[in-house]
Amino acid sequence: MRLARLLVAGQARWGMVEDDRIKLLSAAPWQDPKPLGGSIPLEGAQLLPPAEPSKIVCVGLNYRAHAQEMGKELPSEPLLFLKSPQALLAPGGTVVLPPDSQQVEHEGELALVIGKPAKNVKAEEALGYVLGYTCLDDVTARDIQRREKVYARAKGYDTF
Repeated sequence: MRLARLLVAGQARWGMVEDDRIKLLSAAPWQDPKPLGGSIPLEGAQLLPPAEPSKIVCVGLNYRAHAQEMGKELPSEPLLFLKSPQALLAPGGTVVLPPDSQQVEHEGELALVIGKPAKNVKAEEALGYVLGYTCLDDVTARDIQRREKVYARAKGYDTF
């Protein structure tokens, strides 16, 4: 099932994408929604970011080639960092480049949308918490990251 968040009559709504149309749902996907009947064209729909998270948890240096490119070893445990919800943009949204960086780079990532609260989840139960998958453009001010040695500011601007 392909899900979408979109703006309809000034309100954020959830819908189910089928071919070139979006069927509006009565509630969020984790609230046992029902189709409302009728549909709207996907083309021209005002899509919103695919989630409204309280935080975005990311895993850094999560593949060998990128670690080598950065001159680092793969960590023995996940290297976690947070992004603000303001980092999420709607499809076609504009990344605002910070004036204090001269080297902003992007990386395509697979993002998991978690559909219910999760903490200390057993590995065999983890997929039960995943609502869906989407693509994410992980943007970084590399010069700031190198200078400050932490990810917070380099990956923490409002639009990335």
